[in-house]
Amino acid sequence: MAQKRSDDLSIIRAADSYGGLLQHRLTLISSTKKDHQTLNHCHDEIIKQVVALALQRIESEWGAPPTHFVFFVMGSAGRMEQSIWSDQDHGLLYLEEHDDNQAYFLALGREIEEGLAKVGYERCDGLVMASHPRWCCSQAAWHDQQQRWMKENTWEAYRHLLTFFDGRPLVGDANLMEDVKVNLLQRIETNRQLLKRFMQNTERLKKGIGLFGQLLVESKGTARGLFDIKQVTLFPYVNALRLLALKEQITAAPTVARYEAIRDRYSDVYETKRMFEQLLSKRLEWQQDVPNYERIHYLDLTQLTKDERNELKAWTVTGHKLYRSVEEAVKREWSL
Repeated sequence: MAQKRSDDLSIIRAADSYGGLLQHRLTLISSTKKDHQTLNHCHDEIIKQVVALALQRIESEWGAPPTHFVFFVMGSAGRMEQSIWSDQDHGLLYLEEHDDNQAYFLALGREIEEGLAKVGYERCDGLVMASHPRWCCSQAAWHDQQQRWMKENTWEAYRHLLTFFDGRPLVGDANLMEDVKVNLLQRIETNRQLLKRFMQNTERLKKGIGLFGQLLVESKGTARGLFDIKQVTLFPYVNALRLLALKEQITAAPTVARYEAIRDRYSDVYETKRMFEQLLSKRLEWQQDVPNYERIHYLDLTQLTKDERNELKAWTVTGHKLYRSVEEAVKREWSL
């Protein structure tokens, strides 16, 4: 039996076409690209409109959604850390398990993927999209899949779990995603060795500062000569706060929200929040003229002033120290 569309869906006014949304996106991004928070809210609004238009198209062929569902974003979108350019990381979670329901939501996932690509969001190379059965499941299937990933005990399986944990509901019934996240956290609480496996997945920090204090650039590939600000500088903060969120049973995905949630428990960690926010803002400023997604995570250090390079070095050093201190605190507190 078809369910009534949720309030989240009914208030979204879809554009007439993906082409119209592309022009809308370009205008919005251009007007907000100097404000990190506003930019990410604009990304949210654009993606919501793509979902609304995709749903209209699916409904014209398949009818209304057969059960309650939630569309969620992951990666930088889930953490609200998108820059001017972004790729797709998203999924669908629906309530009632049935073969017909899976066919419906996979079709919706494919339409969303196509729509986002036409609006300017690159497809995910790793297929972390609602068009893939791994990221488009019923609530019961999500629970089973999480348990299976934990039993597999592989690097890839734990990467899937971390990716999902960075998910944030965007359209539909948010309670569905909250339920699956809580289930994951409960499993960690009863088997604390799982947290150790998560740490092992993120503990290899990419080196960014050389023996003589110089910032290290890529030595080969298409990014040769450029600095990887995402892996080297940003991710240590992201990984540290995610680790604490897993330990402290915090379901919020944005890194800034995780900072707020641990404020009283880890005041020393909270002190780095301002530096993290400064890093996000400065990254956006440095990326104003980046022409495409392939270049968005890299910096040309020759275009930075001496003071800016020193800032970048300080943020990098602090981020690496933060991750190591959080890792040691978690090991100590849980005897891992």
